[in-house]
Amino acid sequence: MKLYYFFLGAALFVAGCSRPPASKPVSNPNKPIVTEEISLIPKTKTLVQDTAVRVFVEAQILGNYQTMTPQRFVSDFIFNYAILPDYSSRDILQRKNVRLTVDDLTKLEDNRFLFSFTVPKLQVPTALLLLEINNLTASKKVLHDVPLKFTSTRLSDTYGIFDQYGEYPMIRNFATQTDTLQIADLNHTKRSMVVTHYSHDFEPAPSPMGSAAKNVPKTLAPDSLFTVSTDQSFTLSKPGLYFFQEDTSQNSGVSIWIGDKRYPRYTHPQDLVEPLIYISTKNELKELQTTTIPKKTLDTYWLRLTSNSETRAKRSIRAYYRRVATANRLFSSYKEGWKTDMGMIYIVLGQPDQVTRLKDKEVWTYTQNANFSEINFTFMRRPNAFTEEAYELVRYVEYEPIWYPVVEEWRKGVVE
Repeated sequence: MKLYYFFLGAALFVAGCSRPPASKPVSNPNKPIVTEEISLIPKTKTLVQDTAVRVFVEAQILGNYQTMTPQRFVSDFIFNYAILPDYSSRDILQRKNVRLTVDDLTKLEDNRFLFSFTVPKLQVPTALLLLEINNLTASKKVLHDVPLKFTSTRLSDTYGIFDQYGEYPMIRNFATQTDTLQIADLNHTKRSMVVTHYSHDFEPAPSPMGSAAKNVPKTLAPDSLFTVSTDQSFTLSKPGLYFFQEDTSQNSGVSIWIGDKRYPRYTHPQDLVEPLIYISTKNELKELQTTTIPKKTLDTYWLRLTSNSETRAKRSIRAYYRRVATANRLFSSYKEGWKTDMGMIYIVLGQPDQVTRLKDKEVWTYTQNANFSEINFTFMRRPNAFTEEAYELVRYVEYEPIWYPVVEEWRKGVVE
């Protein structure tokens, strides 16, 4: 299976667990950024300081690197970057090497490594950093795009949600109700933050052939309101959306989605039922949602779809909910990842064969499917109060002859 990663925060789509990247020579940044096969998957986050921007990188190693050590990491991978004014410019404002030692790395589970580097502020408000990753053992090179802000305009430019140790900000946009967290900036500023908890049940993505997805409602009823101190540990025990602000009169803030202790996976029958909206009829969903014996009804649902074949039913269940968990891991923002437009497309169609990313949009291309030769899905960036990384699918009725045959494959139990 080929490994692709892309720029949506760039985790990897492999066996249902990540996002795709881009390959484009630094010498010609005017071309769209497209995916490239690679065995290191980067995700990044930036925080603005007084005189610099700190770039945090989480690098996941896949492929033949199942037991990567810090020593091997720094010897096998070389990092450089070039800074350009924007996606369409050919001018290089700055070019540097990122020199890593073993002491610079923090190793996490799943062959993930954390490190960071500092970019001195330039005399421009924004720029684009192209992080170049050289895999010396495979003679491969890939670029990962990192938009830079040198001037802070939102709270999230300077503050992030950190783990309990406060060393690295969380690069993913979700945590669980059992995680110990803290909110902080890089100067360890002491202040009080107002936290609004929303238990609002956001709607899942509508059909690719339907009308545009609804954005965040203009008004949301808060479930609770409380304060926390920066640089101090806390837990968020109730699932839902949490929004951190210096005061509630401001529009900007820092948000995080909190799931139960199993998130991004689901195990409760009710949680397993809701994502089936993308492949089920209204009557099937109604039966699943109103039953008094949810587990048995859910089992019957999958057996019915697969003509009472337990083997195919088990295979379909594993495949579908693996994709749901991956969508949650990759696309969680102000709502669960499976409810987003990107989550919906990924769950039904799987990993795209190519991803092209420009400043305000991302295009997923699928080519390896018996039902069509090539199809593109375009996602436009639609920032809202909670996140700047919300993307909305451009919907077309012409998707219908492509979408429904793939849904039918799920309903026949032939998708693996």
